[in-house]
Amino acid sequence: MKQKTYKDINVLEASKKRISYIFDNFKNINISISGGKDSTVLYYLVLQEAIKRNRQFTAFFLDQEAEYENTIKIIKLQMNNKYVIPNWYQIPIYMTNATSIDNYFLYAWGENEKWMREKNPLGIHSIKEQYPKRFYDFFNWYEKNKLDTAFLVGLRADESLTRFRAVTKYKGYNGLKWSSGNEKTSYKFYPIYDWGCYDVWKFIYEYKIPYNKIYDLMFKNNYSIYNAMRVSNLIHEKAYKCLIDLPKFEPDTYNKLCKRISGISTASRYASEKLIFSNKNLPKHYKCWLDFRNFLLNGLENEHHKDIFIKRFGKQPQNEKIYQKQVGQLLINDYENSKSFDLKEDDKKQQLVKKWMEDIL
Repeated sequence: MKQKTYKDINVLEASKKRISYIFDNFKNINISISGGKDSTVLYYLVLQEAIKRNRQFTAFFLDQEAEYENTIKIIKLQMNNKYVIPNWYQIPIYMTNATSIDNYFLYAWGENEKWMREKNPLGIHSIKEQYPKRFYDFFNWYEKNKLDTAFLVGLRADESLTRFRAVTKYKGYNGLKWSSGNEKTSYKFYPIYDWGCYDVWKFIYEYKIPYNKIYDLMFKNNYSIYNAMRVSNLIHEKAYKCLIDLPKFEPDTYNKLCKRISGISTASRYASEKLIFSNKNLPKHYKCWLDFRNFLLNGLENEHHKDIFIKRFGKQPQNEKIYQKQVGQLLINDYENSKSFDLKEDDKKQQLVKKWMEDIL
């Protein structure tokens, strides 16, 4: 793994220089916001530079409807600024519902459906041309339709090794390690990639930045500030466990969500249970993860989804660690492979353990 390089400059000043560089080299600046702490910090750093130069920038938010009300409050505040060109998309799009095997998707903002809330006047409510109606595909479509644009993302490398590699593995614009992309596509920039969690909250505190109050509720309920405080779509396959405390944090949002889509009540009740949604511990009734995986696989009622899982699993290594991860996908019916796992990285770990065992024996 590459070693971190420390310089005689703090992360705040380094980020300001990076953002200034982006403004110098790009006519159009586009920042993704989510209502989360990292994108909030990036937003205000970009806003400071925009005010200094008397320039506007675009704020992009793909509204997934099933959002915290506190998230929407922050989005409204950030979009309603004279230096901001709002790209707040509230358009029909299919979102994976990880809480139910009956309703595989939430058709967010679907036509003729009763939404959780009304659309905002600042939002973009329809698109005349054809567009992808899935989350990640829409992002790719959106970026391809923006020429001569720098896309800024509030990604931090210390959140995971995967993110660290994503930022530092390949050189992007003009060989910059804190960017990715090439001249044939678009460039993404990560101006706060080297910030730590404490850096983020220190900036928010010292500059009195308005932030999502869901973080306060999470903190009071002993959520870890490092990896548990996640502000995301409420039914996302990587964040649905937030439903455990949603009735306490935002009861109105919880009631609206229960009326909007099935599976919410069950997930909020059992998301913390080891058997129903977790693959951390093997149930005592099974001898191995392969047995449990096959039980879940054979129990799938949707034959199309079952066929997808069988074909995918057939291409993957055959060992207990992989079977355990496959169980995790089956428990949330992740037939789309949204919560995929890095097979190469897993193989590397196994090789390291094998070598270590050989060395000590």
